[in-house]
Amino acid sequence: MNTRDRPHFIAQLIAWHEEDQHGRVIKAIEKLGKKERDYEIVCYYARALNNIGRFQEALNVLLDLEQEGKDDAAWYFRVGYSLYYLNRENEAAEFFFKAIENGDDSEDTRLLLEASLSEAEIRRRQEIPGYAPECYAEEDLRALEAHIEKHFGLYRNVFHEIESPDIHVDIAVVEPTPQRNYYTLITMGMGAWKMKTPPDLEGMDRAEIMVCLPPDWNLDNLDDERWYWPVRWLKILARLPINEDAWLGWGHTIPNGEPFADNTRLSSILLLNPGAFGEEAAYCKLPNGERVNFYQMIPLYEEETQFKIKNNVQILLNFLDREALEYVHIDRENICDDTITF
Repeated sequence: MNTRDRPHFIAQLIAWHEEDQHGRVIKAIEKLGKKERDYEIVCYYARALNNIGRFQEALNVLLDLEQEGKDDAAWYFRVGYSLYYLNRENEAAEFFFKAIENGDDSEDTRLLLEASLSEAEIRRRQEIPGYAPECYAEEDLRALEAHIEKHFGLYRNVFHEIESPDIHVDIAVVEPTPQRNYYTLITMGMGAWKMKTPPDLEGMDRAEIMVCLPPDWNLDNLDDERWYWPVRWLKILARLPINEDAWLGWGHTIPNGEPFADNTRLSSILLLNPGAFGEEAAYCKLPNGERVNFYQMIPLYEEETQFKIKNNVQILLNFLDREALEYVHIDRENICDDTITF
């Protein structure tokens, strides 16, 4: 690559990044000779590795640039990003701090810094002798499991959580059936923690989250973010009320800040009742009379999220296709794209 070709090459890398074609960024840079891979290009390479979930590789690449990156806010952010998703939150927080000190004033960086500090504190508490995560009482868990099997289906597989810093969140996996030809994944454990709901919302302080995925979703390849992100978001939402001292309920939207993976533009979560399963599926009554509410994750495009915020969730639902509300379609029509006006 000669000097005149370089600006075009950089522009192409930026365009691919904006189109979430991170694999093309990686392949193009890997075709370059080592002498052609300057600091800027290698940073784009590491960013693309981060964006497809290859966090350890990205970190290794970035640490080789430590001397050149010592005054670069973007370098500190990308190192922090790798460390955060490698569950090294204490170290990640240090790099997000450095990114801010070097001029990074983006909301994403501050949110990741807050998340790193919060999760590092949870890990610290976990190391205290005698610490145990909050769990359902045995009779409550049995009632929850019976509710899931009655309304969502029998589950033979469970994603068991290995490390539980605050609550223990397993995920039940209901396989596709002729009646409902999609996977149904449901958290079991979020509702052990009572959320701080407004005083007028009695009985809404316990919740579990679910998502429905198409029958060809590769649940055997969760090392790949293209398949893992719904599971990741079940876990994020299960702990969001603890980490943010907040609550979740019907109609809430939670942004990711960017597309969930490189094969989709979906980037936010809308919480609704699990409509395809009937009204009685929406909550489980525990033996003591308390209720656990079930909310379904509905992924939205950024434009749809903004439309919902400017209008309201009910108006948005008038336009969403029924299948979009039943299970995840990573390439479904964006009802608020440039060809549709409201």
